[in-house]
Amino acid sequence: MSERISKVQRWLDLIAYLVGRRLPVTAEEILEQIPAYARKWRTRDETARASVRRMFERDKDELRKAGIPLQTVPYSIHFGLEQVEGYQITKRDFYLPYLRLVRESIAGAAPAPGRRGSGAAPGTRRDTTHGSTERARVAEAEIGVEDAALALEALRRVADVPSFPFTKEAKSAFRKLAFDLDPSAFRDAPVLFVERPGEAEISDHLRRVSDALLARKRLRFRYQGIYRGEATERTVYPYGLLFQHGHWYLFAHDTDRNAVRVFRVDRMADVTPNRNSPGTADYEIPADFRLDDYVNRQPWELGDEPPIVASVQFAFPRSLWAERNGYGTLEEELPGGAAIRRFEVHQVNPFLRWLLSMENDVILRHPPELSAELRSLARQTAALYGKGDFDA
Repeated sequence: MSERISKVQRWLDLIAYLVGRRLPVTAEEILEQIPAYARKWRTRDETARASVRRMFERDKDELRKAGIPLQTVPYSIHFGLEQVEGYQITKRDFYLPYLRLVRESIAGAAPAPGRRGSGAAPGTRRDTTHGSTERARVAEAEIGVEDAALALEALRRVADVPSFPFTKEAKSAFRKLAFDLDPSAFRDAPVLFVERPGEAEISDHLRRVSDALLARKRLRFRYQGIYRGEATERTVYPYGLLFQHGHWYLFAHDTDRNAVRVFRVDRMADVTPNRNSPGTADYEIPADFRLDDYVNRQPWELGDEPPIVASVQFAFPRSLWAERNGYGTLEEELPGGAAIRRFEVHQVNPFLRWLLSMENDVILRHPPELSAELRSLARQTAALYGKGDFDA
């Protein structure tokens, strides 16, 4: 792990640690668990330990000045025999309020039946002093239809501002708010939902795949490889289905390749389960196969294409971000905090689009043919948006 941990990253680690705890935690627990503190705290050097404790005290003060509700609270341990001081950030104080859409902008109007918000769903919180349980109430804010329509238009406009740093967040808020609004309540209503082309065919394929999986029947289909553009006939034993990154993926044993492969359902054609002996299973799923092992993998890690090994150079502090989020594996640390990380790429297009989103923070070092494809994609994107050519 890199030695360099910025103050912002240290603060984010501290916030995430406290928000994820239901009970208060002591300063010693925090210093032991947060990476930026732990490196010195775990030594026997009392000077270093005193230094890191002062760092924690400064961080607390600065976070509170920034509006983070970091509380110092007393709580009981050892069955109430001892009182200690701990720290906590309660979710109901930390998260933004739920928005409740009011259909009539008048006093006393009945609220809409649903609610949508940016905070986590309310949970329960146990009072550690008295042992009682109470609902953790999350704040709510009411918004009328007319104001919501104005907010929607404002979100649309700021999302279109070039180089706006929160474009992704503005678009997400726009979608959530638009979903709750009645299109007839304002002019120029956005399209709330559109089925992707071929959705009916995809649904039919998904039904056939899931039926074969449940019945443990062999499955045949023609598969369109997106990178090489080739269509191949496949015979597989389905092991599991996973919806991730907006697509359905089938994990199956490919009989021709004698290995587990990953297939996107929307790239299948002529999906045909084995109809023989319908009451008899064609195979058993191995005991060591776990669908959970594939959850939260990146799009480029899910695919049938043989992996391409790519080396990517990340500038600092993007290198620290890539390391802490587990993107690739470290190949080499460079002067100034930059790093080269290794990736196994099963789907090239999602990988290149991901690299392109980071602009000048990354350099694709290897292989050369992939670098050429990235430059081509950058030129196509620049031309599409009328921004001329730029160096990829």
